[in-house]
Amino acid sequence: MPDWRQEIPSRDELELVQLERLQSTLNRAHRQVKFYRRQFDELDLRPDDIQDLTQVTKLPFTSREDLSKNYPYGLFAVPLRDIVRIQSSPGATDNPVVVGYTAADLRFWRELGARLYRSAEVSKEDIVQIVLSSGLTNWARDLKDGAEHLGASVIPFSNLNFAKQLMVMRDYKSSVLVTTPSYARQLLRVREKMGLVAADFNLKRAILVAEPLPSALRAEIQAGLQVSISTAYGITEVLGPGLAFSCPEETGFHFSEDHFLPEIVDPDSGERRPFGLPGELVITTLSTAAFPLLRFRTGDLTSLHPEACPCGCPLIRLGDITGRCDRIFSIGGIKIHPDQIGAAIREILEGHVPRHLLRRGRDEALDYLAIDIAVDELLFSDEVKCLEVIGRRLRRHLRENLGIEARVSLVENLPPPDQETIAIS
Repeated sequence: MPDWRQEIPSRDELELVQLERLQSTLNRAHRQVKFYRRQFDELDLRPDDIQDLTQVTKLPFTSREDLSKNYPYGLFAVPLRDIVRIQSSPGATDNPVVVGYTAADLRFWRELGARLYRSAEVSKEDIVQIVLSSGLTNWARDLKDGAEHLGASVIPFSNLNFAKQLMVMRDYKSSVLVTTPSYARQLLRVREKMGLVAADFNLKRAILVAEPLPSALRAEIQAGLQVSISTAYGITEVLGPGLAFSCPEETGFHFSEDHFLPEIVDPDSGERRPFGLPGELVITTLSTAAFPLLRFRTGDLTSLHPEACPCGCPLIRLGDITGRCDRIFSIGGIKIHPDQIGAAIREILEGHVPRHLLRRGRDEALDYLAIDIAVDELLFSDEVKCLEVIGRRLRRHLRENLGIEARVSLVENLPPPDQETIAIS
């Protein structure tokens, strides 16, 4: 039996492990986090009222807005002296989401990261090269830590261009590539321009993260790189990419339910949905000490499948991520809320936010955000250079603060929405 399955409790043991860890999390959240204690009191609820896993539906939901409103440390369940890492990501409001980790949290996360690699049949004999955008720096760090915990050799995230990444991949004899589907496709495009072929490399596997992987794109990357492909699912607010991972059977993502309790709920009513039916994924942390989250609404639409996987892993399976039930969208694997773009425009224009339209664009294989801004009376200028400066400043702001590439057009009339329109404000 592969090592990655030996560390997981059997199906009979799993519910006992989940309930024990859930009760510990509830007691810690109620005792240490004022936000949750207020919510419990409003519902006249005590941690001891949750006696089995089905009763988790009594608990209140946690939203991304709640995370931003409690900026920076309002949801920490341990004193700051026990925090050994603090990292942030863009939130749903002007405030970022700040997540803290104890030393035990980091050890636990590295173990989950190593599990992700083991499920992809990566071993300590491999050389893992991580190629991600600057907006996924937190994920790059976590994926590096997981590979190092496994004992593999790691070429960590760097700002090298694609040609240089390919040179490193060839010369350093990388055997595992960790990247996004769009980056993998771009590597193929650049490799072709450089006159290189798959036989020039030692790649055996690719682990593709942060973006959906349609079957046609999967086949293109698999054939082009001549590798086996694994995938992983995660969200930055809940320990990043180690939440769920694929196996060689390709029957969906195995969800790490020994450390995170998943639910599927109706996005509108919040009622729990049966196994197999689509809805919004909701997650309760079971093992994290510093940053417990109760019934966190991810916004991702998917389904849960309890049937046994042929690989023998007892963990429940997560179906494909089919979309979002909120206004958040993804550019190159980086989640963005339209209000964040509005806030950036407001800052650049010193408080003014003209009507604007957001669309997803693609340059060769890479996504970018197209922003059309209506030139109204307050923005109007006969000086074309002034408008060009606005565009440059906004692009730089989004690159530096959100890690995304953008193209800004200032137009007299907004163009009509099309299939790539994300939002109109």
